Amino acid sequence: MHTETPVPPPESDSASAIDTETTNDFSGLILMIAAILALGVLASWGWAFFVVALIVMIFMHELGHYLTARWTGMKVTEFFIGFGPQLWSFRKGETEYGVKGIPAGAYVRIIGMNNLDPVEPGDEQRSYRIKSWPRKMLVVSAGSAMHFIMAIVLLAVLALFYGVQNDDGAWQVSRTSQASAAAELGIEPGDVILSVGGEEVSGFLQFGDLVRARGGELTEFTWERNGEVITDSVVIGSRLTGEGADAFQGLIERDRILAIEGTDVTSWDDILLVLEGREGEFVDITVDPVGEQSPRVMVDVEILDITSVENPTVGFFGVGDEPLLDNLGLFASAWHGVTTFGEWIVVSGEALVQFFTPSTLGNFLSDTLGGGADLTTATDVAEQREINSRALDIRNPDEERILSIYGAARLGANASFEGQLQLLAILNIFIGVFNLLPLPPLDGGHVAIGTYERLRSIGGRKHEVDYARVLPLTYAVFAFLVVIGVFALARDIIDPIDIG
Repeated sequence: MHTETPVPPPESDSASAIDTETTNDFSGLILMIAAILALGVLASWGWAFFVVALIVMIFMHELGHYLTARWTGMKVTEFFIGFGPQLWSFRKGETEYGVKGIPAGAYVRIIGMNNLDPVEPGDEQRSYRIKSWPRKMLVVSAGSAMHFIMAIVLLAVLALFYGVQNDDGAWQVSRTSQASAAAELGIEPGDVILSVGGEEVSGFLQFGDLVRARGGELTEFTWERNGEVITDSVVIGSRLTGEGADAFQGLIERDRILAIEGTDVTSWDDILLVLEGREGEFVDITVDPVGEQSPRVMVDVEILDITSVENPTVGFFGVGDEPLLDNLGLFASAWHGVTTFGEWIVVSGEALVQFFTPSTLGNFLSDTLGGGADLTTATDVAEQREINSRALDIRNPDEERILSIYGAARLGANASFEGQLQLLAILNIFIGVFNLLPLPPLDGGHVAIGTYERLRSIGGRKHEVDYARVLPLTYAVFAFLVVIGVFALARDIIDPIDIG
């Protein structure tokens, strides 16, 4: 992650404190600021905010390396945000600080990171490679540590100012779907559903299980509105399973069929009755498409094999949920930040392990390459609709992918401020964990090499890894990460994830 070049001997402490050399050309820095402002004006201020937030994340990562390197007596010669052409810089003491033109990362240059890095004889005692193992580990892990600290702070701020969901998963209705059982009952946003079919509702996921099992059944619902308890019954609607959707060319899982050739249908039995003997024909179907705001008519849908489907539909009621949150105090919010951070550390580790398995990587690459299919046939339309519906459903994530910087920024730009803070917390945790993978050129690679050197040095004879032997692995890992990054960027463009 860090590369070094020889620099002149350091100045004295007194000179460093007062001698600040600043370049006179601010045009590059002004251009970068203007670009961010233009992004806010032309796209949205959400985009501008999230891009700045990502730059701050990168800066804080490198600040962790910089501060610990200085604290442990190492010499730092450069601290730059970005790569490529230099936009603006200034020198203070022995370190040059500045901004470069490609905001895809940052770097801190510490002298003597390995045996291939030439160091002036007078600076050898200030090089990374000469320091003790604890000091090396502190410096190389400080970037991830900064991400973890930022994540804990963000999670604590969210708990303090927005609250957290209580242990029983209490929720209220946030929206009601058109032409649904909920709309027929008159369910409104703010209502709290208490029971389904006589069974008490304890959380939205459990509520969904109760509804899915009762598709097409007359069911009693009890809900509370402004302190008033209301009870009424309705026939729960249904929506297609993946198996049911396969019986209609162009339909996808979670679509709801409302009418066929103008005849209303509410259950799979109704569908079978209307379509009896019409397999292979093309009909017009009125559908409430998943991920869209209102029903529409799909013309000339081919009817495939509808008679042998075993599990064609599941129950559908038609409400969204809004968690009921508890307000926490300062110390409780801080503790919540710590505990939630621990949970996300586990989730991030498991996600990385899952992603880097051969099968998942293969699926990720093949799905990305297949994302630009020709959408001229009904099957391709269904595939594109599946992509779009997945992009709009946070509860149905695509686990076999990884986000690019563009994908993360797109998510953040389209989220509420609360959603942006949540995403930034999760990104900090994931990046921190990813960066500790024991592979060069990641910081975890430095941890692994430094630890190996320490173990081999037990007994008094100092062992130093020859980085000439490590370079092929470093280049291979770097190339692999570049390929994954390019594929992730392509996937985020053709198959974007959204949080709704």
